[in-house]
Amino acid sequence: MKLVLEATGKRFPRRGCLRLLRRSSSAVLRACQRPLASCMAALAIGALSGCTNASITTAQSEIAAGQYTAAHHTLAGAAAAGALSAREQRQVEDGLCLTEYKIGAPQYSPSQQQRTCSAAVNEPGSDSAPILARIEEAQRVEWSQRVAAAIHNHDFPGAEDAIVMYRSIPGADPTLVSAWSRQLWTAVEHDNGHTTLRSRALAPAISQLAREYPHLGTMDNRAFRHWIENNMMVSGTPLVSGIEIGKHDVNLWIPANQLSVAALNLDRFTRVNDAQIVRCRCDGRTNIALQSSGLPAYLVRLDPETRRSEILILAQP
Repeated sequence: MKLVLEATGKRFPRRGCLRLLRRSSSAVLRACQRPLASCMAALAIGALSGCTNASITTAQSEIAAGQYTAAHHTLAGAAAAGALSAREQRQVEDGLCLTEYKIGAPQYSPSQQQRTCSAAVNEPGSDSAPILARIEEAQRVEWSQRVAAAIHNHDFPGAEDAIVMYRSIPGADPTLVSAWSRQLWTAVEHDNGHTTLRSRALAPAISQLAREYPHLGTMDNRAFRHWIENNMMVSGTPLVSGIEIGKHDVNLWIPANQLSVAALNLDRFTRVNDAQIVRCRCDGRTNIALQSSGLPAYLVRLDPETRRSEILILAQP
């Protein structure tokens, strides 16, 4: 027996292995009625299984004693050893979820805890669902607070980053995301809002643009929409999925798969805003939002110094 175990190249806790071999003696004897190689394979598998069971038992004792770091190390070793039964796999995954949740940050970030516990929940019969629910609820609360703080501080890229993170968490409230989107647009527009002084400064720029685009001044909404659609075509593919023309504003929506293309064609958006300014003879703006969330992607306004429309806000999706 000793030679067979040594031949596997593994070292195992003596007591766990011997207990398993005694319990499995009849199965081993039946295997040993076959050629020697079959006998050795049966003994090796039995020994591996027995030592894995011993590791799980040790980890459970460590968890009961509040020794979560030690238990996590033991369970990680059992997982790395492999050859786990379905029941053992579930026990290991549940144990890793519990210990990471108990140890917490900074050693295990909330996102790391979520990944580990999500893997555990995928195991049939897992007990980790309540832990995963608590982790995700805590993440939703945390990112909600970050969104509110960023909007309050007019940190628009930071607010968008936080909203995107919130939306990635299972159970995210879409109505809350919509409310944040409206707040963000309101804050953006307030920061770049209309003033009498600005209007006076823009008058020369508006006149200059009107001279450059004389044909746009008499264009109705239907013709202008068609003009925008043509302007938004890149290699036969439209940059935007929706167009809304208002009295002073143009609203455009960008699908996620066109964000990288849009970033290389920002001049098309500024051209649209120049055209809107000519049409309304006003301080017009173009709002470009992400199709999936309605969050700001770009805001285009006329710069009185350059007398050209410029991108004022670039989203961080």
